[in-house]
Amino acid sequence: TYEELLDKANRIAAILKNDLGLVPGNRVLLRSANNAMKAAAWLGVLKAGGIAVATMPLLRAQELSYMLGKAKVQFALCDARLREELDKTTSVAPELKTVYFHSDASDGLEARMARESGTFDNVVPSHDDVALIAFTSGTTGLSKATVHFHRDVLAIADCLPRHILKPTPDDVFIGSAPFAF
Repeated sequence: TYEELLDKANRIAAILKNDLGLVPGNRVLLRSANNAMKAAAWLGVLKAGGIAVATMPLLRAQELSYMLGKAKVQFALCDARLREELDKTTSVAPELKTVYFHSDASDGLEARMARESGTFDNVVPSHDDVALIAFTSGTTGLSKATVHFHRDVLAIADCLPRHILKPTPDDVFIGSAPFAF
């Protein structure tokens, strides 16, 4: 439910800020398939004032290393099932603070979330603060980092559903666009 999503996002934001030391403007790599935890992580990053750097699960260490360096990523929230390639990037990002989810580890994201209250006072960004750094596919060379501001994310959320989808209370939506774009 949206209430459960908010609860998870608040807990993740608190972990990023209070446990890991994220300050507004820090970049957080998100490595996972599209699922509810990645959505909660994406929202948690924004609530804490961070910049989401979402990736696709098929990326390998070479592409991840490039992104980590180019976006100057300080933190990563990674599905434990995809950790192998991210773990190979330690030479490029030795200071990267990584928390794994879908993990039974005591320092995993779910265990940390269980220790949080579920409330969080959002960091309030400016409309022209960066919310997302998305990388292109790199089909014509190295992938490019595209920067999206909070105003852009809000415009998409406000305009697309209302004017294009025109939802009604009885509509049911299934799926989402990939978070990496």
